[in-house]
Amino acid sequence: MAKMMLKNMRKTVNKTIDECHKEYLKYCIAIGQRDKTLESKIRFYRYELSKIINISESIETLTKYKIENKVVSMRRDGYKGNTYKTFVIKTRAFLTYCFDNNYLKKFNVKIPTVDLDKKIIYTETELNKLLKKPNLDKCLVGDFKGWATINFLFGTGCRSETLLNVKVQDINFLNDMILFRHMKTRRQITVPLSPTLKKVLKEYIDIMDLSNEDLLFSKLNKEKMCYDTLHQNISNYFNNRNVKMRGVNTFRNTFATFFIINHGDIYRLKIILGHSNIKTTERYISLLPIDLNEDISKFNPLDVLNKKNLKIRMKINKAL
Repeated sequence: MAKMMLKNMRKTVNKTIDECHKEYLKYCIAIGQRDKTLESKIRFYRYELSKIINISESIETLTKYKIENKVVSMRRDGYKGNTYKTFVIKTRAFLTYCFDNNYLKKFNVKIPTVDLDKKIIYTETELNKLLKKPNLDKCLVGDFKGWATINFLFGTGCRSETLLNVKVQDINFLNDMILFRHMKTRRQITVPLSPTLKKVLKEYIDIMDLSNEDLLFSKLNKEKMCYDTLHQNISNYFNNRNVKMRGVNTFRNTFATFFIINHGDIYRLKIILGHSNIKTTERYISLLPIDLNEDISKFNPLDVLNKKNLKIRMKINKAL
């Protein structure tokens, strides 16, 4: 009797791409994926995947050739490596569901290897403009809120989604700590509250008349703010300060960069950024615009010991 693998006898189920994707979204909901993740998958399906396939056709029309051809096209059009890499990663997630449910015969799609670009940060000059306190007797409410928001982003290094979920009660002024309940990793973490940010937030909470249950940065009616509104508000603040806006989460890169430049260690940075693995922090730092050779003589043990011995010899010579 001829030997045959069982998987070769299984027949694929003929479904349309749209049918498969609707099932895929239900599966993602069932396993507890976040609303933001689901929204991202829906946007990707509508505006990216649907450009290379006809969603009303059979799932079998989603071929390896079409995916690879899309990557080639994106590279020719000058897209950054992260863009077409993300395209493949998101497509593979959908494909894996289809493979596992026998809707499509399995094929391999390799994730492109790309050279990651250095992260962008705000310069010290730009930060000084953004952090200059407005005249409270003359400024608009939006300008004051923008100033407080910039202080919070630069003073904590948190993501925009984390900031939008912080409540007043999460700020522990007694122990100088901030509780971040809403993290990308779904883990709650506590980060230090700096003296400068503490002063800013105390004044901000008092002037805005916020209670413990209120969101720290909400709409004027105290309802939760969406990311697009936050982005627009900060963009307006940047325009008023004559600083180029490079994204809300650029403050996270800026915080990490200045933290390391000011001789903060990687292990503390890992905790503050909420990374679950130190290797994530290492990769993150490797993309920051930091010149690690700049202060090497300050920390290299050979140089430090040599300087100490030199000072000792100079003292002995003076004594003689």
